[in-house]
Amino acid sequence: MTKVALATASLVYMLLLVGSVSAQNMTNQTMTGTNMINATGAAAAGGLAKMHILEAIKALESGDKAAASTKLTAAQQAISGESDQAKMHFNEGMKAFSGGDSNGALMHLKAALNFLG
Repeated sequence: MTKVALATASLVYMLLLVGSVSAQNMTNQTMTGTNMINATGAAAAGGLAKMHILEAIKALESGDKAAASTKLTAAQQAISGESDQAKMHFNEGMKAFSGGDSNGALMHLKAALNFLG
């Protein structure tokens, strides 16, 4: 093989290698971006659940059961993707609230908040 042919072959190989590395970097960046979007979505859902639970607690503490019910319904949708502990305490809080036990509801809703971060 001549020096020119060898140099050309080396150049082609390097271009293929660089192209492969660039494609891998793009894949990594895309996956990182997707993970960031998923994490942001999860954080937003957790923040939304936390906000609704806090508002429900305030309503319960002030004796406004109708407002508490509305906020708990909104929180129920937002908490679906959260930790098992947060969901368990939230569900127990809902049971207590439904049974007329405001103190039990408050205790469990506050515990749910701890697991939402």
